[in-house]
This record gives sequence, structure tokens and C-alpha cells, in this order.
Amino acid sequence: MIEGLEPVALQELRVLGAPRHWSVEGHLDQLPSLTPVRGQLSAEHRGNVLMVEGELSTIVTLRCDRCLGQFNQQLRCTSSELIWLGEAPPTQDDLQESEDISEIEGLVECLDPRGDFDPQQWVFEHLNLQLPVVNHCGEHCPGPPLRRETVVNEVDEAIDPRWSVLRNLQQP
Repeated sequence: MIEGLEPVALQELRVLGAPRHWSVEGHLDQLPSLTPVRGQLSAEHRGNVLMVEGELSTIVTLRCDRCLGQFNQQLRCTSSELIWLGEAPPTQDDLQESEDISEIEGLVECLDPRGDFDPQQWVFEHLNLQLPVVNHCGEHCPGPPLRRETVVNEVDEAIDPRWSVLRNLQQP
């Protein structure tokens, strides 16, 4: 848990009338990292939407999917998001009344206007989206470990000769 990133009531942000700023420095329980998550975050209540912006960075240790070795990956995120404040996604009429948005594209998230905004959860989600789908340690990756032992016995020789090409691939 990062100190100072406790959930804040949306009504409190509305009454504030200006963006609320957070300085981010600490470790997330859900995302183990080598360095603390550092950056800044701001949220502003704009009537029907919550405007959230942030710049975050950290370094995590990942395991390569090819060689199974560990490597460090820097995660950087500069993001801004409009979150709809309503119990249901906005309709076209709602969008016409809003000054900040003109179309539903990009509005994926909805928050209950009587609920809370959790800045720590937002930080986790946006850094987690920066994790690679395929973990690859880079061009220096040695590839999968080679099989050290190849056993040749009578059963191997009785195998169909068309498989011999595959058997040759197993030999170093």
C-alpha cells in the first residue's frame, strides 16, 4: 500500500472544485517491483466525468518465456482517462449534455457518483497494462535450454525413417 493513496469520495472531489494531486512513491502489494513506483497523479471532478491524469514509472523483474532467465523491465506510463460518473454507461443524450466528451468512444469505465475513486487501484491498473504480453529478455537471449542427453536405443532405430529429421534437430 502506498501511503497517501487512500480512496477518496467523489463528492469530496466535486466540492473541491479543482484537481486533487497526489505524489506517488512506494511499492504496490499487487505489483512486486525492484524500485518504488514513482510519479504523480491528479483527478478532477467535471460534473458527469472524472478526469484522471498520471505519470508513473517503476522497474519490475520478469521471467523470459524463451530461456526462463530473469530480467528487469522498466514500466513507464503517461496516461489520461475520462471516467463516466453514473451507475450505467452514458446515453447519447448524456453525451450531448456533457462539455468534456462528445462521443462514447474511450469511455470504458463507470463509477457510482456516490462512491469513491481509488487512486492506488488506478495506478496498479495502468502500470499493469504496461507489462509485456510476451516476456523476452532481449536480443542476447540464448533461447530454450538445449537437451544435453540424447539416448539412442533399438526403439529409436525401429521408428519410421521419416522422423529422422526431427531426431537430428534434438542433437546438439
